[in-house]
Amino acid sequence: MKYPVSEIKDYMQNWAKDEYQLSWDNSGSQIEFKEKTDSVVLGLDLTDNLIEKAIETNSKLIITHHPMFFSGTKSIIEGSYLGDNIIKLIKNNISVFSYHTSMDIANNGVNDTLFEKLNLMNKKVLAREEEKSMGLVGDLSKSYTTEKLKKFLQDSLDYKKIKIYGKENNNIRKVAILGGSGADFISDAVRSGSDAFITGDIKYHDGQRAYENGILVFDVGHFCSEKMILEKIKNNLEKNFKNLNFYIEEGNSYELDI
Repeated sequence: MKYPVSEIKDYMQNWAKDEYQLSWDNSGSQIEFKEKTDSVVLGLDLTDNLIEKAIETNSKLIITHHPMFFSGTKSIIEGSYLGDNIIKLIKNNISVFSYHTSMDIANNGVNDTLFEKLNLMNKKVLAREEEKSMGLVGDLSKSYTTEKLKKFLQDSLDYKKIKIYGKENNNIRKVAILGGSGADFISDAVRSGSDAFITGDIKYHDGQRAYENGILVFDVGHFCSEKMILEKIKNNLEKNFKNLNFYIEEGNSYELDI
């Protein structure tokens, strides 16, 4: 059965509402056609691989977490990466919808899903930005050493390259989490009384701040801190659009495992 992409858009925007997104973001329609589709391609980013999969499966809709357009695109040039992607999408009438900070903040969104994935308890908001909730704080099911928490995160998130910054702690129980890039919220994690902060995209001097403030920061990678939302989107759409088929991005397209 084929569904109008506009119906799927309505469902998604009722979940990750436009008003949830931060002012600098561009969640919502990136490219939109009045088409019907029997399948959806899901990924964190709009890549050439996702577009080729949509063309291959004759899917008329791609849903991503990160927007295709963050700032005004002033030219579409054949032979450039973005230009070729836009041209392929338009030639094949493929719509692209993105739900970024709107999905981070939404109930049952990115941070809630990461919270569930780590089996945390006693949920509280980590911080507020533009009067919106950013990140969460919760308690682990038991106390962990630094080494054992790293192993738990590796197993839970299926990611082995976790980096740790700060001072070793053998009694970690309260943690802050924020999917994606969380370096700007290290101070909030400290103020929350958390023993550790689990996020992505931590740089050298961010690690220095963690050390100086006595908190452990676990960098679990941008992709792995958010990828579980793709399965959540699939599951929610399946409940509301029967017999819709899905292709989900398997791994981080940018990180070579060599």
